[in-house]
Parts: sequence; structure tokens; C-alpha cells
Amino acid sequence: MSPEEVPEYAPTPGLERAVFFSDAVFAIVITLLVLPLTVDSRLPTSGSNLVDQLSVFGPRLLTFLISFLVIGRFWMAHHRMFGLLRRQDQTLLHLNLLILLTVSFLLFPTAVLGAQQHATAQPVVFYAASMTLISLMFTVTWLYAVRAGLVAEAVPAEKVSAFTIRTVVTTAVFALSVAAATVSLWAAIACWVVLTPVVRSLVSGYFDRRRAAQGSARVAPH
Repeated sequence: MSPEEVPEYAPTPGLERAVFFSDAVFAIVITLLVLPLTVDSRLPTSGSNLVDQLSVFGPRLLTFLISFLVIGRFWMAHHRMFGLLRRQDQTLLHLNLLILLTVSFLLFPTAVLGAQQHATAQPVVFYAASMTLISLMFTVTWLYAVRAGLVAEAVPAEKVSAFTIRTVVTTAVFALSVAAATVSLWAAIACWVVLTPVVRSLVSGYFDRRRAAQGSARVAPH
């Protein structure tokens, strides 16, 4: 669902404050991702040229890039999800704090994975499990918001269903990446960077075609 598809409505001040606070946390976390690259940036004395010397930072650069993209995608998902809500309650605020907790914690497995010159299975599994936990918290929060009637009335039921399926499918793919992480880092990366957007695109395409077919059926002459 693209941002322009989000219906316009007047959110409560409390909900706006929750969104502003969440945006600040995401911004801080995504900024702190660069710290492992700067804490110990001394180049090794060995190496015939600068490229060889910089290769020691390869794992850190890779995990920084992956985490930046993943956290950015989670921020976009958070923006879309809260853009569909009309109000908040205490349970939603607590669940949102758990989302921010898991997002902030990702800094730790990112640093652990980046510190490995030769990625072994355990740090990759730890990293994949941490991202799966973030996605799971998004799913739990969204399902609660739907059940508690916090979604704006202007949002069609079909869009709610589409968002629900996309959220659940995304969590399932991240869970699959934990198993892929036992094989290799690149297998897990394929799940995060390739499989996740492809599956989400397929789900969105299905609902787009479904809406188009229903619209054609309504305007067809009888």
C-alpha cells in the first residue's frame, strides 16, 4: 500500500505524539548504526593498497547497509500502519514501545555480526531472529489495532485485509530467514533483501487486481 492510498482523517493528539516519538527513535537508531564503523577505524598496516586495507571493514559495512535498509523499511511500515489508525489506547502504546524496543535492540546483533571477519552461523541466526522479533511485534500490534477498533472508519475492509496479509507474510519470511541463516549469511540476505519485497509485491498485486476486477464488475452494464 503506497502512502497516497492512506485515507485522510483527523488523528487524535495522543496518536500524533506516539508517531512523533516513534519517528525520533527510528531516526536515532538508524543514525547510531554508523558507530561501529567509526569507533575503531584505524587501518591495518598490512595490505598493498587502500582497497586491501579497507577490506577489513567489509563485514561492518555489509551489516550497516543491511540494517539501514531493513530499519528504513520498518519505519515505512510503521508510518503506513499508524497512518491507518484513528486513535490509540494504552495497550497500543505499550505494544508500540515494544516495537521500538526491538528496533533499538537491533543495534546489538548488528554490532555482533559486523565484528565477525568470517561470518559463522550463530551471529547470523541471532541477527535474523532479532529482525524476526521486530516483524512479529509489528504483526501483533496491527492485529490488536484491528481487533480493538482503532483503524479509521474511512479505511475499506479490503485494505485492512491486504495490510494484515502483507504483515503476516512479512513475518513468515523473516522467520524463514532464521532457518536460511543456518546455511549462510547470503541465504539470509536473499530472504531479507529479495524474497521479502517480492512476496509483499505479489500480495499487493493480488489485491490490486482484485479491486480492479470488483470495480469493473460494479460498472458493467446489466
